[in-house]
Amino acid sequence: MTATALFCGDIAFDVALRVPRFAEADQKMHAFENLVSAGGVAANSAVACARQGVTTALLALVGDDVLGAYAVDFLAARGVDVTGVTTTPGMTAVSVCTLAEEDGEKRLVYTSSVSQYPPPERLRDAELDGVDWIHTSCLHPEAAAVLAERARAADIPMSIDLEPSALAHGAEALAPALYEAAVVFLNERATAEIGDIHAFCARHRLKLVVCTRGSHGAALTDGSNEITVAPPPTGPIVDTTGAGDCLAGVYIARSLSGSDPRSALRASVASATHACRHLGAQGGYPDRETTDELLANGWPREPGTPA
Repeated sequence: MTATALFCGDIAFDVALRVPRFAEADQKMHAFENLVSAGGVAANSAVACARQGVTTALLALVGDDVLGAYAVDFLAARGVDVTGVTTTPGMTAVSVCTLAEEDGEKRLVYTSSVSQYPPPERLRDAELDGVDWIHTSCLHPEAAAVLAERARAADIPMSIDLEPSALAHGAEALAPALYEAAVVFLNERATAEIGDIHAFCARHRLKLVVCTRGSHGAALTDGSNEITVAPPPTGPIVDTTGAGDCLAGVYIARSLSGSDPRSALRASVASATHACRHLGAQGGYPDRETTDELLANGWPREPGTPA
C-alpha cells in the first residue's frame, strides 16, 4: 500500500536572481543567472516529498491570475497532486529573491495575497480518506487548528512548520494547532524566540521537534533526548531558499517509508545541503536515488565523526 502525504498551506510565484553583488541605491545590476518557479512553504515541502517517491497532495488556494495557473502547472509537473488546489479571486503571492554570488546571501521581497492559506471552512470539508500524514504551517492559526483537530480525530500524524512570523500570533492562538503534533519544525530564529524547547515540547505534548541550524545541520528532540546531525563540508552555497522546506518534505517522506527518526533526519540534512548548491527553492531538491547516494558517500556526518 502506498503512503500519501497531504500538504496544506501557501503557494507563491518565485523569482530567483543571482547577481555579482547587491546593487547600491539607484544602481542597475544585471543578474547572470535566474530561475522562475512555484514556491511557498507548503508547495516546496510537497515537491521535496514527491521527489522522494511518496504520493503527495497539496491543499491550497491560488489567485485567478496567470501566476496562479503557472504555479499549479509547475507543481503538477513535479509529481504533486494539485486537485486540492482551488482558485479564488485575487492575486497569487509573488516572491523575488536576489542572491549574491560570493556567499549566497539573499534579500527577499514577498507580497501577501489570497494564496497564503485555505480558510477554515475549506478545511472542514477537505477529504482526508487515504491520507497517512498531514503537514502544514501556522500562518492562519484558526484554520490550522481545524485541520489539526480533524487529524487527531482520524489518528493521522501531523507535522507543523512553525515559522517566526507565526509566533507573532501568540502561544494561546497557536496551542490548538500544535497540540500533540507528531513533529514541529523550527528554524534558528523560531528556536531562539521559543527558548526552552523542552518546556515547549511538554506544554504542547509534542512528540518530536526538529530544529534546523543552517550550516550546522539540525537537531531532533523528544523533550528529553537529542539527536544532532551536522552536514559535511560542502562547496559554495548558491541559494539557501527553501532548504528548511526541503528538510521537512524529505523527513516526512522517509518517515512514511519506514525510517526511524535518526535515519530520517540524516536523509533530510543530506538533501537540504544538496539543495543549497543550486539556484531556486526547488532547483536542487534531490530524488530518492540521489539522497541514497549522498548517504552512502557519508552524507551527512554525526558530531564527532571525521569529515
